[in-house]
Amino acid sequence: MNEHIEKLRRTERLARIRQSYVTAAESRVREAELQFRLREEVAADKDGQIRQIQAEIAYLDHASGASIQNRERYIFGLFVRARQAHEALEKARIVLEGRRREWREAMRDHKVIVKLQERRLQEWEQIVEVTDQRHIDEMTVAQHARNQFRHHSIAPDRYGSDDSIGNNE
Repeated sequence: MNEHIEKLRRTERLARIRQSYVTAAESRVREAELQFRLREEVAADKDGQIRQIQAEIAYLDHASGASIQNRERYIFGLFVRARQAHEALEKARIVLEGRRREWREAMRDHKVIVKLQERRLQEWEQIVEVTDQRHIDEMTVAQHARNQFRHHSIAPDRYGSDDSIGNNE
């Protein structure tokens, strides 16, 4: 019985450890989601800046060649930064997918441990129930034996008392 209690304790400790893994994985997912959203905003901002500058160039009526050339270089720089922002966004997406996968694995492992814990608890409850029933059965048999002993020691024998056997008067 002590062996089963020790198994229950070990399983409980393992469940707590696995729960801490799940909690850590959840926080890493939240962090990766935040990083992904930030990268997404930066990429959208860079794309918006490019569209805005291109629209401004399109509506310029009296711009010199040097001015347009400066704006084109600026747009080229924005394209480079936008490409970098999209690359960072893609890396953040990959990290996020990895974190989510880790979280799902941690959850799956935790569920397995919880099921194991439930099974061991049921086994222990069954052992306790069998042990209790055995004690009850032993007490019942002992009570029955005492009752039988008392009944046989108190009850007269089949032929009557010893006085009546030899006296037929």
